[in-house]
Amino acid sequence: MFPGQGSQYPDMGEEFLGNNGKYRRYFEISSEIVGKDILKIISGSDRDNSLDNTRFSQISIYTLSCALNDYIVNDLFINRECIDTVLGHSLGEYSALYSGGAYSFEQGVKLVGYRGKIMSEADRSAKGMMAAVLRTGISIIEDVLGGLKGRVFVANYNDYLQIVISGYEDAVGEAIKELKSRGVRKIIPLKVGIASHSPLMKEVSDKLGRFIEENVKLTEMKLPFFSTTEVAYRDRNDIKKTLTGQLTGPIRWVDSIEYLLGKGVGIFVEVGPGEVLSGLVSRIAQRSGKDIIILDTNKMEDIENLKNALKKEGIINEA
Repeated sequence: MFPGQGSQYPDMGEEFLGNNGKYRRYFEISSEIVGKDILKIISGSDRDNSLDNTRFSQISIYTLSCALNDYIVNDLFINRECIDTVLGHSLGEYSALYSGGAYSFEQGVKLVGYRGKIMSEADRSAKGMMAAVLRTGISIIEDVLGGLKGRVFVANYNDYLQIVISGYEDAVGEAIKELKSRGVRKIIPLKVGIASHSPLMKEVSDKLGRFIEENVKLTEMKLPFFSTTEVAYRDRNDIKKTLTGQLTGPIRWVDSIEYLLGKGVGIFVEVGPGEVLSGLVSRIAQRSGKDIIILDTNKMEDIENLKNALKKEGIINEA
């Protein structure tokens, strides 16, 4: 499973690349295509460009996630037949599609680079806003949003008590005020200026669709890809609809993980920076009463733990 925007942090991947220098090539390719030194942006040494800029955070996360994917699959000799499903959270679906074989790394860079560019442009021109509502059930949120129809929407169903709302800036502000008046204590405005995963992204979605149609060659996938917006498996013919639809529709992470738990998936590996998805899956599994293994690739220590755990499960083929 692959994380989305917001999982980035300064110097992410530094330890991994220090131990596995050949994967710097992935960042060289991304830098050549987008015209900026991605590693300098990640390290903070590019004073003109920030890692938190949508244009650069998306390509940075995608590049690191793909490099980590290829490392654990190829260098650790994971038995690909044991990989039941690849999935991602929002932007993470692009890394998941690369992992599944839908397109080459370079094509993915061009696609994610374009997505980041048009979303960054929308970020500057739109008056949108997103906010995470924590420790609150969905019923209260839906009741409040019912009074703001067409202006604020549920963007992410992350876990049972973590919901993200998205919409016009003034309307999201009204929703926050009303939620607080009803006793909701923890609401975190997100550092974005757009209303992602809502109908307000229709124009950006249309632009992305045209780009995919004209520039991306999709191939048959080698691993099953699960859409976390549609909560269903999707193949090559569905990818354009999935990627454009996720911009205007909510991420249904809870439903997706519940589905995979229900079909007996017992090991979840977060491939990319951070541990956000691991935490979400842990809470969902706990509520579902499922005993599972959750692993991540955030640090070299985590990757070593992953290697040992998968060896124990017989998933790694010794070279």
